[in-house]
Amino acid sequence: MAHAGYNYSPITKSAEALITRFGEEFTFTRTTDGAYNPATGAKAQTTSTFKKYACVFDYNNTDRAGQTVTENDRRMLVEGHDFHVGDTVVIGTDTFKVINISEIRPNGSDVIAANLQVRK
Repeated sequence: MAHAGYNYSPITKSAEALITRFGEEFTFTRTTDGAYNPATGAKAQTTSTFKKYACVFDYNNTDRAGQTVTENDRRMLVEGHDFHVGDTVVIGTDTFKVINISEIRPNGSDVIAANLQVRK
């Protein structure tokens, strides 16, 4: 349980420092739908990118025993940010899509880090 008034800034800084030291920088892409254009019959889309440091891990066989993790999924421990399901990231030469987000948020507001499940 989070303690009211506890200052999580030092923990956040430590988490960011460790992820930066042992991880690498990745570029994430987010595509959002804009207004519907009746002339084209489609919605305009806006694409933005942002960079975050992350450590990438393979899931083990125990993780894959259920039906929520597939063979090519990866787990990313990434510095805190407002990630969205559907964001994409390139790992090596492959593009992965964020399909699950588990935020580390002990005080209910500040995201210290996040675990992302990404899928090819």
